[in-house]
Amino acid sequence: MRILLATLTIIAFVGQACASDLLIVTEELPPYNYEEDGVARGMSTEVVQAVLAETGLEADIVFYPWARSYLMAQTRKNTLIYSMARIPEREELFEWVGIVCPITTSFFKLASNDKIKINSLDDARAYLIGVTLKNVNHIYLEGKGFTKFELESQDLINMRKLAHGRIDLVPFDEASFYYQVRRDGMNPEIFEPVYRLDDLSKFLYMAFSKNSDPDLVEKFRLALTTIQENGVYDGIVARYQLMN
Repeated sequence: MRILLATLTIIAFVGQACASDLLIVTEELPPYNYEEDGVARGMSTEVVQAVLAETGLEADIVFYPWARSYLMAQTRKNTLIYSMARIPEREELFEWVGIVCPITTSFFKLASNDKIKINSLDDARAYLIGVTLKNVNHIYLEGKGFTKFELESQDLINMRKLAHGRIDLVPFDEASFYYQVRRDGMNPEIFEPVYRLDDLSKFLYMAFSKNSDPDLVEKFRLALTTIQENGVYDGIVARYQLMN
């Protein structure tokens, strides 16, 4: 009996140690994840918070520029990152937990710029494209051999550059693009989606750093499955889709 109690105590201690070491990182990507008055909000954030509640653990959600969050999620143990596209270039870099939300990604141009015509991905090679350093659009297009980039650390900078005609195209999730330009006071009608990137128009995910505790990763996977099966996940997504 004493041996059993001691074992249980050790297990509990290890679980607490993992929980205290748990960190969740993300970026400003409204309406999926963003910070408002010091509070983490958004569709993906609510999914992550529901999963966290289901596990019974506690952790801070910290907002950084994407490149920093991405690096931390590759190097720091027990670090969860969201919302992240799952592409072949990233498959072996993370321990994937599961889907947090659906997305639709397109190239955007100025609606008044009639010179830009894109009927295929190759057509976009001729134009200067604004991307955020190390985000999925940058990695994806770079992997396709694209080289004409305007690299920035924040999404909104590229949107402003596009509004002023300093770049030709911005690849971005449609819901987030329109949300962010409205939030910044820009007229969304000056922009136009010109070509959909089907390879990037599926889902965003949450994932752990590769060196994370396997039991912690599995706990999150089971918790995500639970909220998908009990209707909590669908309720969060439906509410945000109605808001849009």
